[in-house]
Amino acid sequence: MKQIYVLILFVMFAFGANAQIEKQIEGKTITADDKKKLEDTTQGWKFGGMGGVNFNQAAFVNWAAGGVNAISLIANARFYADYKKGKHLVQNWFAAEYGLQFSKQTFPKVNKNADRWEVFSKYGYKIQDKLYVGAYANLRSQFSNTYKYNDDSSRYLVSTFASPLIFEGAIGLDYIPNKYLSFFFSPLATKVTYVRNDSLANAEVYGNKSPKHTKAEFGATLIAQYKQDFWKQNITVSSIFRAYKNYLRADIDPIDISIRETKSSYRKNIDIDWQTTLGFKVNKFITASVFTHLIWDHDVRINRKDKETGKSIDNTEKPRLQFRDVIGIGLVYQTNYYKAKDVKAIKL
Repeated sequence: MKQIYVLILFVMFAFGANAQIEKQIEGKTITADDKKKLEDTTQGWKFGGMGGVNFNQAAFVNWAAGGVNAISLIANARFYADYKKGKHLVQNWFAAEYGLQFSKQTFPKVNKNADRWEVFSKYGYKIQDKLYVGAYANLRSQFSNTYKYNDDSSRYLVSTFASPLIFEGAIGLDYIPNKYLSFFFSPLATKVTYVRNDSLANAEVYGNKSPKHTKAEFGATLIAQYKQDFWKQNITVSSIFRAYKNYLRADIDPIDISIRETKSSYRKNIDIDWQTTLGFKVNKFITASVFTHLIWDHDVRINRKDKETGKSIDNTEKPRLQFRDVIGIGLVYQTNYYKAKDVKAIKL
């Protein structure tokens, strides 16, 4: 029941926050040509966001191949505030999603199928054409408890709010060849994983060495971002790829937690997070989208699972490739503004 309340509140937040921006700032619409000029030459603040709900439903009646009747809802929101003036460039965004799946034929009847929030902030100072020296900070976690269920219907906690809570920060170079692409590289980056929950910290599932609740890393990071609209902005491709290499050997090895990280594991210790969204605009309020998320986290140990049932095959825990995709059609509301000094906000 708590999960349902969280989803309802999140949906209200996603749409309500955007509606509030609409009421507070009454901008005027502009032509497509003027909009493109503003996007290319903006010297000031650009801010806005979008929120929506994706709906998926599956129903089977006398279906020989079998299937489970289910309904799923995923609410998502993303807000940004970017600033460009002279040699200064600031990028800020907040993204979140929360989803539930309802089914009368499976246990549990309500499953959480998405839960994530993330805050990102980056500052750059231009030193050459298309090249900035910059710094960024990133914080991410989830909203509520996530459980795994055993064959006897018992359950155990695998993650919760701030367990883990991951912070990343770095100083490096940001290369922006055009308005669609950017590459940020830093040889001076830090990553701190905090596990608030005592039982999860004691289980050492996120790389911390009990009784410590944190794991600190120092290394190098690469962030590549791409975003572009096609066909009169009716198709949007957005992708962000992040890779992090830890310079330090860990206190525990992800394959054998009784020993310090071996040289073989250390060479493979590169964390990857790659998110891609392909959006299709049907009209002002209805969109279809494909979202993929690939993760390789060298410190997270996962049981091998059966592809059809999703149940654990054995108790062998080790780092594994994580992947998910979300395909859906849903309602969306989006607003974008441009604001320069002493100039009334203009709706893009």
